[in-house]
Amino acid sequence: MATLKTDLCELLGIEYPILQAGMGGVAFGPLAGAVSKAGGLGTIAAISPTPETVEEQIKIVRSITDKPVCVDIGFPPRAPQNPEPVPADEVPDPITELEAEVRALGVDVKPVDDKAMGIEDAKEKMAICEKYGVEVIACALGTPAWAVEHAHSWGAKTISMVGRAKHARRAIEAGTDIVVVQGTEGGGHTGDIGLITLLQEVLEFSTVPVVAAGGLVTGAQIAGVLTQGAQGAWIGTRFINTDESSVGSNYKESIVEADHDTTVRELIFDGLYVRQLQNRFTEVWKGRMDQLLGYPRQRVAIGPVRFAAAEADLKDQQALPAGQGSGLIKDVLPAGEVLERLVAETVAALEAAKGRVDYSA
Repeated sequence: MATLKTDLCELLGIEYPILQAGMGGVAFGPLAGAVSKAGGLGTIAAISPTPETVEEQIKIVRSITDKPVCVDIGFPPRAPQNPEPVPADEVPDPITELEAEVRALGVDVKPVDDKAMGIEDAKEKMAICEKYGVEVIACALGTPAWAVEHAHSWGAKTISMVGRAKHARRAIEAGTDIVVVQGTEGGGHTGDIGLITLLQEVLEFSTVPVVAAGGLVTGAQIAGVLTQGAQGAWIGTRFINTDESSVGSNYKESIVEADHDTTVRELIFDGLYVRQLQNRFTEVWKGRMDQLLGYPRQRVAIGPVRFAAAEADLKDQQALPAGQGSGLIKDVLPAGEVLERLVAETVAALEAAKGRVDYSA
């Protein structure tokens, strides 16, 4: 296999500067383990699952490989622990309609054990990571200094997910080891600034390695951000369409069928901006955005039907977070094979550039 290295590889103890994103509902032990085993950095999504589930997934990774693994934990300062349920008469009409449609399909909609990313929950998950010597902690929706210090106490590195330059500055001030800049092209929770601009903004002042994220699904794109100055790529949607990802075949098929303008970025998922594929889950809100509850009440209100539709892999009523690169994905492969393809494509793109661009120092 081709060689592809940056200083990030030595820092994290990995072979290739390709990091699999910690996608909620997608990235658990089997996927993270497969990516790490293949030489990248696999990541376990640990924001919504219970601490017990996070521990189980870490054990799965350790049974697959002894290579480094990352656990993605959310640290939003305004997320309450155990938020109050939303009264039935305050639930928005689109959510009520979605629930009725899901029930009509024979799917049970029931309460969910979702901590809404509470800080106390995050602290418990950090303790579990320490117990198993997790090598990397990804900090989403905020990077508190105490979390960085805790991770460093057992020798772990921290990665901070940011969508604005000012957030990168704060994370660096908090002592983070790596900054992942995610452009608006990315799937899931994302900001409104394009990757190329955001990456350059952060590269101009960052004192730590910068990793690019947002819409990256091919090696040619990875080569592009590497030549711009990034030390690695954080890849999400491309790894959804792998054998080891935890979503169902309908989700994966929806990505294969996606066009280049299929995604939308809205507040409907949980009250924070999320990019996802258009389907019934998004269409039911058209003309009724005024009923949105805001975070975290939107997350609490829509949780039962969102989780039920995902568990049943309903193609229409399921929320389908995905990036703008979805239209470039046309298959489902083993995660290790995806990683190998991305490395080969990146090297090929870098080599092609040598023959296409004439320059001198």
